[in-house]
Amino acid sequence: MLKGLSIKTLLKILCLTIWLSPIVTHASNRLYADNDLEPIKGFSWDWSFGAGIYIQDSYLLGSDSTENGKNLNLNLALSYNNFYLDIDNSQLSGKGALIIGYSVIDKYDWGLDIIASNFQSGFDENGIYNTNDLIPELEGITPREYDFDAGIRLSRSYKDTQLSFELLNDISGAHGGWLFNTYLSHIRVWKNWEFRSVAGLNFYSENFTQYYYGITPKEAKSDRTLYSPGNSYSVLIEFHAEYPLTEDWVFMGGILSTKFSSAIGSSPIISQSYQHKAKVGVRYVF
Repeated sequence: MLKGLSIKTLLKILCLTIWLSPIVTHASNRLYADNDLEPIKGFSWDWSFGAGIYIQDSYLLGSDSTENGKNLNLNLALSYNNFYLDIDNSQLSGKGALIIGYSVIDKYDWGLDIIASNFQSGFDENGIYNTNDLIPELEGITPREYDFDAGIRLSRSYKDTQLSFELLNDISGAHGGWLFNTYLSHIRVWKNWEFRSVAGLNFYSENFTQYYYGITPKEAKSDRTLYSPGNSYSVLIEFHAEYPLTEDWVFMGGILSTKFSSAIGSSPIISQSYQHKAKVGVRYVF
């Protein structure tokens, strides 16, 4: 159903979602749209766990066009003065499940943080999840490793909306490139529902793009030509909703759509220039 939707149409849906939600709410984690979370003196922590089912289409050549499964997730937020650690994989957008940070400035609705986090998943001949099933179309490629990036994050909060900019560089030695990400996030409630909307634009350096999507002479063969892309980018939108089932149990669901630039979409190991993900589940909040 989402396959035929253009980025312009998806952005219209996101804007409509933002404007239909009339009441301000408070964020429950720091990573995705934490417009009201302030640094707290001393030690504080919060955690929850949950389970859900997901479905997504793969953009890697030869992978199953539609993947689905079950997953368990643990969400943990720790902070000590200006330092914080956040593990959150209940939602779909943004960076990896782990983020480590230090709040340098948090004043007049402006925030400047030093952060470190995973951004890109690795993959090899068996696909992203490192199964034992060789994908013939990917046979012979060099494994792409997970990255781990560090840099700065500048954010500006407007009551229930937050705009953030991130400049990160890979410190893991995977690709050694940089990433520039910008996110517009919004949180609203309607009756007992909490809605989160995110629009993002991510720019990737040439090193990043070549490492994950380029084809080296060693990898090239008759049906997989040399490919040396330059800089690239992606556009994403997400809609996430939560509803309390009981005092402790919360229903959650979300959908994420990402559109990749031609530098990624034209890679010989990429089957399509878009990816959609959806997830539903529950989590227990302490």
